[in-house]
Amino acid sequence: NNLAGGPFSSPDRWKAGQGETEVKGNWERAIGLYRTSDTYVVASRKDAVDATGAVLWFAPASPLGSVFTPFSVHLSDVPESFRSGHQSVFDRKSAFWAACVVANVANLKWSYAITDIEKRQNDLEQASVEMVEKMDEVYASGKDMDVVEEEYVKNIDTIVTSMWSLSDEMLFKYASGFVNESPGGMSQMVGYPSWWLEAVGYADGPPPPPTTPKCCNPKNENKYNSVSVPSGETFALRGSHDDDEEGVLNGGTNTLTGKAAMKHHLKMMKELQEQITNDVSVSKN
Repeated sequence: NNLAGGPFSSPDRWKAGQGETEVKGNWERAIGLYRTSDTYVVASRKDAVDATGAVLWFAPASPLGSVFTPFSVHLSDVPESFRSGHQSVFDRKSAFWAACVVANVANLKWSYAITDIEKRQNDLEQASVEMVEKMDEVYASGKDMDVVEEEYVKNIDTIVTSMWSLSDEMLFKYASGFVNESPGGMSQMVGYPSWWLEAVGYADGPPPPPTTPKCCNPKNENKYNSVSVPSGETFALRGSHDDDEEGVLNGGTNTLTGKAAMKHHLKMMKELQEQITNDVSVSKN
């Protein structure tokens, strides 16, 4: 475990800023650098005489959050999603930004999110391998490059759409520090790993807050717990309630907590002040 990667082991080390002018040093350079523009592998396939020729496997942005997408050298044009994409202009039609957003969203909880990314990469890349093999067979049997190109382009569109979906899925899954897995695993509180908590001094933090708010549970000896009203009835601070109040106090025998307790407390204080004001007014009369 590396403290520099944070609690969720992000591999990214951002480009130097003001702090690095004050502290001399360097980060180890990652293989999947966050600011990578693209990564590619060319399969020449010289032995595939009857196949569709060389295939370029192209991954825009950082390879950690991208998918290697196959392009036949015989394509008549490059799809728009791979013809656009620059770090200075955000573009939801761009394959570059689809991959870039995936990598950035993953930093919410990298050690968790990387498993989602790798699964999507494996699924899409395996489907691409199978598509290339199938198109080799199609071309060998009929020499119809139009059919081959149509399938390659369809596969490219599927990958870009899937990557945009993945970033949305991860944002939902890891939002606000939780792990959300619908339908039965929503708002899982996973916190931080123990090694990181020890390293940052978590044990030296303040004590936990009290479970029972003092302001909302006045003791019986409080002189304002009950007051006399002109009619001879008794106004009980703990016993007064509305039937529709959240977490009803059953005759003053139960204790509210949290928002319901505060709501009830403020309501009682308002009613108490009104009763005191009425008492004073009656006394003067």
